[in-house]
Amino acid sequence: MKIKEKKIIIFAAGTGGHIYPGISIAKELIKNNIKILWIGTAKGMENKILSDININIKHIDFFGIRGKGILPIIKLPFRLIKATIQAFIIIKKYNPNLALSMGGYISFPCCIASYILRKPIFIHEQNIIFGLANNILKILSKKIILGMPLKKNSDKYKFLGNPIRYEKIVAEREFNEKRKINLLVIGGSLGAKVFNEIIPRAIYLLNKTLDCEINIIHQAGKTYTTAETQYNNIDVEFEVKKYINSMKDAYEWCDIIICRGGAITISELMIFGVPAVIVPYPYATDDHQMKNCRYLESKEAAIVIDQKNLTDVYLAKILKSLIENSKIRKTLSENILNLKKKDATENICNLILDEIN
Repeated sequence: MKIKEKKIIIFAAGTGGHIYPGISIAKELIKNNIKILWIGTAKGMENKILSDININIKHIDFFGIRGKGILPIIKLPFRLIKATIQAFIIIKKYNPNLALSMGGYISFPCCIASYILRKPIFIHEQNIIFGLANNILKILSKKIILGMPLKKNSDKYKFLGNPIRYEKIVAEREFNEKRKINLLVIGGSLGAKVFNEIIPRAIYLLNKTLDCEINIIHQAGKTYTTAETQYNNIDVEFEVKKYINSMKDAYEWCDIIICRGGAITISELMIFGVPAVIVPYPYATDDHQMKNCRYLESKEAAIVIDQKNLTDVYLAKILKSLIENSKIRKTLSENILNLKKKDATENICNLILDEIN
């Protein structure tokens, strides 16, 4: 007797925050002999990522409308109908046992099509608050998987964490007083212009008052020359990069990190126990980065700076206190490690496998 093949379809496009957790889940499901099909967009970054790991992808014609003016809003109903029909055709032909949505604009037409076809829908929300798509589509879903803790009195909600690539790593950190401090600066995958302008100036001020060697790796994106030019005038060891290929090595190398407050970045900090100064991206949808960071702040697990308050003088003061006081660094590290949700990918996949089996 032939055993019927089990199949999952995943919806994610546009940003790494949606795509990379979906990839972690897909890889684990493939290990369990589950066939995967992905729905994305023709021009999205997901195409390059998925081609590297041999996951099949189909495309629909849909994109987000926030901040793009009135015309896309007027056209939205027609585009949504068209995209839903495209998704309906793909899903009907593939005939999956379950649909997994990672949030974002592409999930609208895909989840609507899945619901019409009576496919069980699981959605994953990476942040501490629901994005617009997930907030609406949770009505259609059978399970809602939470990447960050939200108080929900329903079995429909499962707090299982954010799937990330380094879940099996056990962090080991020393917090002795140091004569040398390694500082990692991450402005997101594309860098952050404000980091490139302000952080080198803060290091310049800090270096004049600190009896300690500072080594810096600064992931600066496209505007890297702004940071590089300033660091050249400071007596510090530095390396400015457009992009960091091995974040694992960078996390393990650093004593302190300055970064943004995306859910996946935060989840990685929870794995490595990095003492963090987080400057949430102020234009993130629904200010979700700040809300993520306020949660960490409430647990004394990170130092959070609103970007409007980010000055060279203020940042130098914060860094000085961290560098000179190893107890603060140790407390931040221990507290953020305590927030880690263990085996997120495995537990999410087990939930999916229980459903389809």
